[in-house]
Amino acid sequence: MLAEKYSAGECTAEEAALVEKWAALHYRNHSENPFFKIADERLENENRIWHSIKEKADIGEEAKVLPFSRKLWPVIAASLVTAVLVGWYFVYDRFQGELHASLPPGIESRNTTVSRQKIALPDSSMVILEPGASIVAGENYGEGNRTVYLTGEAFFEVRRDPQQPFFVYAGELVTEVLGTSFRIRPEEKKGTIEVSVITGKVSIYTGNGGNEKKRNGVIATSNQKVVFDTESRTIRQDLVDIPEMIVPRPVKMSFQFDDTPVEEVLALLQKVYGIEIVIGNATLKRCVFTGDLNELGLYEQLDYICDALRVSYEIRGSGIFISGTGCG
Repeated sequence: MLAEKYSAGECTAEEAALVEKWAALHYRNHSENPFFKIADERLENENRIWHSIKEKADIGEEAKVLPFSRKLWPVIAASLVTAVLVGWYFVYDRFQGELHASLPPGIESRNTTVSRQKIALPDSSMVILEPGASIVAGENYGEGNRTVYLTGEAFFEVRRDPQQPFFVYAGELVTEVLGTSFRIRPEEKKGTIEVSVITGKVSIYTGNGGNEKKRNGVIATSNQKVVFDTESRTIRQDLVDIPEMIVPRPVKMSFQFDDTPVEEVLALLQKVYGIEIVIGNATLKRCVFTGDLNELGLYEQLDYICDALRVSYEIRGSGIFISGTGCG
């Protein structure tokens, strides 16, 4: 490169003049708007590059150099820094723009960063890719249906459109929805793919083989998850680890109870979380509960209720079963 020849003192007179003109021009253009916001940081970088250039060029105090070179070394160093930073700036700015760009049909978007990446699909549905995940929108996306292909973990918020079902293919597992939010998370070490439904209802089934009228799959609703074993190809339905309220809590709603029939307490929880709660022993319906369950999660609320009534609960598939004989 010409700059390297100049730093080594091997330029011809014409080449040296060209470097001087280029360095002076770029130094004037960028000196008033430096990329380093802190003057000390800029000076430190310029000094470090100047020192490196002197070492490579073997320039000492007694070395003979061109008469103009000693004055222009700081200019050249600053120009080189500026050139590198300008190039880096445009590459970085372009990359940042792509992080939030829409995903055209048939194009893959891969998250190569260490943080989550938000992607807009052609119909304005949103996908949040975890690091290392990628997604492809089918070439015919929006023509009859909306199909995407996922590798890795992602959260979906699908725009509702009954005329165009939304399909996510993740390995052998297919998730079909009309409009909802859910998360797909593969566990390679466990050999499983997990689909957790946040809102709405989804149909989850294996995508190959079997009778089309009797698929290997289930329908999951809010606060439910489905775990697919990739080796045995079995599907298990369960509750999510931390259920969320699916019904906005009215201003006057409270989980403060005072001698309230336990049947009413559990009915409220069932409505708010959208999870079926079954009382196994009919006599328990006559029990009453007193306590403050505000600011607690569902499982903590159930723990308090069961401890007070001396009964127990267990998760059975996508529902909760209450069993016991006494009222405390």
